Amino acid sequence: MGGAQKRKKRFQKVKVVAFNIIEKDDQFLLVQEKKAKVRGKWNLPAGRLKPDEGIIACAKREGEEETGFELKPLYLVMVAQRRSHNLFGFFFKSKIIGGKLRIPETLFDVKWFSLEEIREMAKRGLMRNPHIVRAIEDYKAGKEIPLDSIAIED
Repeated sequence: MGGAQKRKKRFQKVKVVAFNIIEKDDQFLLVQEKKAKVRGKWNLPAGRLKPDEGIIACAKREGEEETGFELKPLYLVMVAQRRSHNLFGFFFKSKIIGGKLRIPETLFDVKWFSLEEIREMAKRGLMRNPHIVRAIEDYKAGKEIPLDSIAIED
């Protein structure tokens, strides 16, 4: 198989991931991954879009599965593309509206960190996604895209 064919095959499947920026007392909730490929890395509560699922519903579902909290996505902060992974990430500001913090079996840990701690972790290569620091900084800078700006067609 030629180089162009390999690239085409690799990029046929687009991955869409919804991330949750959850803040409390100037701290942000991160989850520590167990998956072998990213073992021990920290991430925002996030996950892949399922077939026939809206991106806002995905953010809510994935955030709740990974934290135990009931969440309400409030607005979109940023959309990022990772060409090397053929991935599009939607970063939502989400609010805790219920539930209780828990660590699911699929994760090592769920903890609160300051932005400075997250920046330091990123410098040390401990973050799963390179866009996390920028997404939190954009949130802190007041960047908001209303949820009704996301056109979802059934």
